Amino acid sequence: MKILVVLLACGSFNPITNMHLRLFELAKDYLHETGKYNVIKGIISPVGDAYKKKSLISANHRVTMAKLATESSDWVQVDDWESSQDEWLETLKVLSCAN
Repeated sequence: MKILVVLLACGSFNPITNMHLRLFELAKDYLHETGKYNVIKGIISPVGDAYKKKSLISANHRVTMAKLATESSDWVQVDDWESSQDEWLETLKVLSCAN
């Protein structure tokens, strides 16, 4: 029986690019080729405005761009939970709350 896997990418996605999306495809292909894993979902989690990165586009706009970039995907989606938080979160916290 294969292990079910959800891929999660946290980051600013300022803005999201085709290479961000390609990362998911490469990871999925690699894991499937091992014969041990079945990737069932990919999640993009843009960081919130509290991250304070210089020239960071607003979280709302970054989430919207990410949703537009993934609208044709049947397995990669955007989770806006992290981007809606009032403080910056470590990835472990995001992992525990990812949908």
